[in-house]
Amino acid sequence: MNWTKGTVYLNDRTRIIVMGITGREASQVVSESEALYPGFVVAGVTPGKGGSFVANKPVYNTVKEALQKHPEINTGLVYVPPTSVKDAVIELINAGIKLIYIVTEHVPIRDTVYFYHYAKERDVIIVGPTSLGCIVPSVPTRIGAVGGKNPSIAYAPGGLVILSKSGGLTTTTAEMFKRRGWGVYMALALGGDVISCTTFADVLERIADDPKVKGVIIQGEVGGSYEEKAAETILRLYKEGRWNKPVAAFVAGRFQEGLEGVSFGHAGAIVERGKGKATDKIRMFNEVGRETGLVKVAEFYHDLVHCIEELGVPRDFEDTTPGGRVKPLYATIDEETCRFVG
Repeated sequence: MNWTKGTVYLNDRTRIIVMGITGREASQVVSESEALYPGFVVAGVTPGKGGSFVANKPVYNTVKEALQKHPEINTGLVYVPPTSVKDAVIELINAGIKLIYIVTEHVPIRDTVYFYHYAKERDVIIVGPTSLGCIVPSVPTRIGAVGGKNPSIAYAPGGLVILSKSGGLTTTTAEMFKRRGWGVYMALALGGDVISCTTFADVLERIADDPKVKGVIIQGEVGGSYEEKAAETILRLYKEGRWNKPVAAFVAGRFQEGLEGVSFGHAGAIVERGKGKATDKIRMFNEVGRETGLVKVAEFYHDLVHCIEELGVPRDFEDTTPGGRVKPLYATIDEETCRFVG
């Protein structure tokens, strides 16, 4: 796949087939995305509903049938129920699709393990499960529902790559940076399942040599070792002479240190047998920062902006809130009284 704008995860040559397109959520997302970025969704698949249309996009019974009519399709977006995800992913891979996003939640772990290895053996990229998708403002286009009905509120073209397990937090972060003068090169919601088919480290490897990336935001949380692997990857790439990009990291969940075995938010946000603690992840990012001078860790979420500023990442446009502390656009706690609002 050759492209002129974007990344391997989403670019101007991306053409999408939606598995489960006739479902309520999928049909709504396709309709909204087509209104914003027409032409990127090509077709959909729902067995038994071939011959129908969703948002003027043809529906087929199988991926093979769709590809016979639309050979330009190269990306799959999966919206089918959890127990059907494995079959949908395998069908896409067997049809030759090399990039797959899985939006579905509650996918059985053993199914994820199976298609993760099946995809790796065939050089297929899977993002998810529970990914909200990806957006590249410079194309412009998105896959999935990142940015909601009006992505322009938060996303403007720029040089930052935002990586998060949370889809909603991805957009909130982009909006926060936009107010301070930074735009987005790519925002990618990786999903928060116990097993993530695309990790922070995977993305860092793929963007290491991209000169258009001015800086990277990593939003981590407790559970698993994906943040530790990201820190290790940055250090290794730096020593190989391949990494010179500033990184601002935030790891949520320090309060969970004494609550082993309890899941908070995402399925993967769980500390077990002393592993997956936020403090350990923060320590590793700080160690890499001291060695490379390229990584800063935010104590609080909204301090990510100050980290990027201190790392010297040039702005993409005018700062609309100069000299002030950036607060999240939406808040549930009043910082003066520490009481809930609304």
